[in-house]
Amino acid sequence: MILRTLSLLRSLQGASHTAKDAQAIVQQACDYRWLRGELRHGAVSGPATALSDGTPAVTIILAYPATRARLAGGRWPEGVEEREGCFVEGTHACRAAGAPAYRTLESLSRGLAVGAASVLKDTARLQYLIDQRALRLTWRQPQHLPDVLTRRLTAGNAATPGVFLLSLKVPARREEVQLSGAWLDRALDRYRRILPRPPGH
Repeated sequence: MILRTLSLLRSLQGASHTAKDAQAIVQQACDYRWLRGELRHGAVSGPATALSDGTPAVTIILAYPATRARLAGGRWPEGVEEREGCFVEGTHACRAAGAPAYRTLESLSRGLAVGAASVLKDTARLQYLIDQRALRLTWRQPQHLPDVLTRRLTAGNAATPGVFLLSLKVPARREEVQLSGAWLDRALDRYRRILPRPPGH
């Protein structure tokens, strides 16, 4: 199973992969699939913004109760002001927000189940977001949240001392936004195709 997965990845990328490389690739694809599944719970926030390369973008915010388990995933300060000044970016932001970890041998069989081509495409989509510094997790007090986000947090989480906000910048105009995974795929693929490829790729 492992050798077959590695063979598929090699044939698609034309490169040599170790089992560790393959796990990292599939993990990134799994993180992306988690993110696209969460998008329906999000809300468009604030005015238009831009990615790190200047591409116009919109910010979509996802809210999660800052449970002890989530707080344990990082070194968040005890003080409220200090905690609000901290943030986590990239794949670490997804993991801290609650994305499940698939860094096991079973993750390789997941790659086979959905097809190596699909894995590489989802990995590239998340890598685009990482390269553009488009994923960021912050902690906020519940009373500071916009109403559109507080509606997602259930009454059972009312006692939570804080909320994690996962912000996702997507290259699109506000009027184009559709809070669905299919829309996210289209938006990212459209802009990934117009970017110049790094030397050697």
